[in-house]
Amino acid sequence: MWSNKRSIVLSICVCFVVAAMLLVLVFFGPKLFEIYMIAFRGLSAGGEAITRIGKIFAWAFYPSAFFAVIIIGALLKLLFNIKADNVFISRNVMLLKAVSWCCFAIGIITLISGFFYLPFFAIAAAGGFTGMLLRVLKNVMESAVELRAENDLTI
Repeated sequence: MWSNKRSIVLSICVCFVVAAMLLVLVFFGPKLFEIYMIAFRGLSAGGEAITRIGKIFAWAFYPSAFFAVIIIGALLKLLFNIKADNVFISRNVMLLKAVSWCCFAIGIITLISGFFYLPFFAIAAAGGFTGMLLRVLKNVMESAVELRAENDLTI
């Protein structure tokens, strides 16, 4: 039977898999992007276009990867708190707030990069939308923490 605890463990495992993928992309991302652009977009290897797009990719990817590392770390802390039955605590509110700001930062980075390579606009929209959703979730969690604090004081 599938349970809440198993779901949390699965989420933790997914976070570690995503962290490993991010680590691989930090080292091989630009080369993989270049291979993709040559194979599927018809750009010539060593050409001016591939060099320019490769630089734009690197300028957008590496700052975004920094924020992605923060997001993964915060999500892991949040999941371990939930696993320990520490759900409605102010630390989780702070973690959600950090994740939302990191999503907004990635959105801004990719929004700027979108003026040089159009597909980044889609990532910017996703980052902004995700940041907004997380802010709403943070506000709900913050209200729940306050309600719990009030209930703890009630005899």
